[in-house]
Amino acid sequence: ETLPGDVNAKNILTVGAVSGILAGYAKKEDVVMNSFSCWGPTDDGRIKPDIVTDGQAVYSAMGTNDSSYAYLSGTSMAAPGATGSLILLQELSQRLKPNKFIKSATIKALAIHTANEAGSNPGPDYKYGWGVLNISEAAAVLSNALTSRNSTTSVDLIYDTTLSNGQTHTYYVIASGAKQLKASI
Repeated sequence: ETLPGDVNAKNILTVGAVSGILAGYAKKEDVVMNSFSCWGPTDDGRIKPDIVTDGQAVYSAMGTNDSSYAYLSGTSMAAPGATGSLILLQELSQRLKPNKFIKSATIKALAIHTANEAGSNPGPDYKYGWGVLNISEAAAVLSNALTSRNSTTSVDLIYDTTLSNGQTHTYYVIASGAKQLKASI
């Protein structure tokens, strides 16, 4: 399956659907792609989907009446779950640093930066993207960066800036050795 051309715009977050992991994520082999979920690459070679999340037998509202619910499957179930989870990062940002909304690009970077590895091959791929959404880890990274104000002792750093054409920013990072050094731009 490949993604149709009209749904793989450059700056969107594309969500693929995998089966739920009842026992919780332990290893990349726990993640099972659903047959109905599409994947990349895009025509220009970009990784899509960006992340994957549960889209199999999700208990959801139905349009039949105001109290109808059913178990539904599809990327139409995975994407709203990811969206609801990711908007909570904006709420967390407001609690920790009022009146400072983080950019959508920063939320996307947090999602792919903190995703759990999925599939048989290491790193991002055209089937699972950067992996399974891990909103707990994304919230921890955001919290660490905001509460420490990106201090030199912070375990996590987030720079939510805009780069103009021809402009550069240089950041110096010293790896603590406490966890793997990762950078997402």
